[in-house]
Amino acid sequence: MSKHKLIYQVYPTAMGTLRDITDKIPLIAKLHPDYIWLSPIFLSPWVDGGYDVADYCKIDPRFGNLNDFRRLVTTAKAYHIDILLDLVVNHTSSEHIWFKKSEHHDPWYKDYYVWRDKPLNWDSFFGGPAFDYDPIRGKYYLHLYARSQPDLNFNNPRVVNEFQKIIKFWTEEYGVAGFRVDSANILTENNLRPGFLPRIAGFFNYYQTKNTVRILEKLFGHKAIYTIAEPIGGVIFTKSRFHELTNCAFDASFNIGTLDIADTFFSTKDNLMALRYRRWFKKLAKWSVEPKFSLALESHDTPRAPSRFHANPKVLAMLQFLLPSYNPCVYQGQEIGTHNAKLSENIDDYPGVQSRMTYIKLRKEGKTKRQAMRIVRIRSRDNARQPIDWVEYLTQDQQVDSVLNFYRQLIELWRADPVIRDGKLKVKRASSTGVFEFYRIYQKQKYFIHLDFSGKTTSYLRNQNKDILIASR
Repeated sequence: MSKHKLIYQVYPTAMGTLRDITDKIPLIAKLHPDYIWLSPIFLSPWVDGGYDVADYCKIDPRFGNLNDFRRLVTTAKAYHIDILLDLVVNHTSSEHIWFKKSEHHDPWYKDYYVWRDKPLNWDSFFGGPAFDYDPIRGKYYLHLYARSQPDLNFNNPRVVNEFQKIIKFWTEEYGVAGFRVDSANILTENNLRPGFLPRIAGFFNYYQTKNTVRILEKLFGHKAIYTIAEPIGGVIFTKSRFHELTNCAFDASFNIGTLDIADTFFSTKDNLMALRYRRWFKKLAKWSVEPKFSLALESHDTPRAPSRFHANPKVLAMLQFLLPSYNPCVYQGQEIGTHNAKLSENIDDYPGVQSRMTYIKLRKEGKTKRQAMRIVRIRSRDNARQPIDWVEYLTQDQQVDSVLNFYRQLIELWRADPVIRDGKLKVKRASSTGVFEFYRIYQKQKYFIHLDFSGKTTSYLRNQNKDILIASR
């Protein structure tokens, strides 16, 4: 059995109900994924797209019920696909019963969250202070994300035990094969202290402490389940930290922050864009060779890749599947080359809390309403959370030269060819003009890959006999 797995991510609200997702499994199965990863389907007030969980063992009514979920798991298994759930461990919703009991001084739950008599000067990831006053408890609580997402206190063994029960519930009673663990490396703090740079100080106090690694190993290590870690850290996420995280409990790991440098592509200045291409290629090459690193060009947290990188979807697909990638992840709609949606110019229409907080931050920085909204529309992760165009999907299914069938060809090559799947990487050129050239070497075979993001030349994969295995422009 191959160690490499293909993962297909589904953001449920873009699909509809669990029954709708189940009905689409025959189409998804044509990509031959090993796993379907579902973003949160748990009961939630939906302040942060389901990542604010109010009950980990209940299905949100907007998606259906537990019987619908069981049918989804059974249907997927019939197509040799297993289900992964998105498990949010760093925080809950403020509507969770644990938080309600904690703020009301319940002796059992009083230390389920991080409470302080006085706040620290930390900023949250979404902007604004990371500590908020709770008038019921009469203390300040920590939230590294939105104020409605209080941070759990994993230094409390009772919290760890709660998640052990949650994991057992889904795996043993409903046949879930594993989990993608959200914000995996920021569960516990080293110190609760003020800092000169509030956001950075708060982050580093939480950044993959020894206790966090121990807890992750206790929750997910030595278990017959498949686990993906989402480490927070982006550019500063070091290789030593990466190895520590993946070795403690996880089968694979990816961090969309590895591609954060591409956010600067939203500049309209071509001369700057050229430099950024070169830096981006080098960064990808550096990280892709790491054991257990899985390359994801898109997720629920990013704008659509063709819009984000100003590139042909087929060339992007070649980048993802021809670079080393332990377990590549395809996000719903990525396989048909979906671009950014035409989002509203009114910030009140945006469902994502991050979009609204970004808008507020930009306005405080002096941007006009028009300038702030232009940035939000382009960069918002709400772009990736729109309904999939299934008419376009079915159309491409019948077109030989479609983006969808190009993905299928690439995935077939990736599965069948050990040079692509297991070969070492050797970079030949990372150009500021958008050309990226590299070799994949396995035993005595050597493949050459030429990718041109400018579209001026044909991108191709060539074997040692100079046969073109796949190409696109």
